[in-house]
Amino acid sequence: MPEANYLAVLVAAAASFVVGGLWYSPLLFSKPWMAENRMTTESVKDSPPPMARRYTTAFVAALVSSYAMAVLLVTLQHHSLEIGLRRGFVAGLGWIAMCFGSSYAFEGKSLRHWAINAGYYVVQFTVMGAILGLMNG
Repeated sequence: MPEANYLAVLVAAAASFVVGGLWYSPLLFSKPWMAENRMTTESVKDSPPPMARRYTTAFVAALVSSYAMAVLLVTLQHHSLEIGLRRGFVAGLGWIAMCFGSSYAFEGKSLRHWAINAGYYVVQFTVMGAILGLMNG
């Protein structure tokens, strides 16, 4: 198993979970995101999703992403706030956002839908990288 700062991985995953909560909240993008997915507040209330399973899945995904970033991009040997920010941003934009872009083009999803979802991952990975860069020092 590659060497990693497991506390940093956990903190980065928790932070990205918080970022997601804010990103998809009424303060930021919940209304346009719901519109892009043809959802309404009423439809969600009428058929409430199994939130515990969704939050667990989201946190596990963030934990795996954080660990992968810690062993591949912001390692114990290559760390700093600047390195973490840069590598997190590039991973989010260059890999995640571009993969979404390709998929969304074939799925016929809008540019706004892509910007909301891909933007979240760019911010998420940038925050994770920053935390890993700081805590790996």
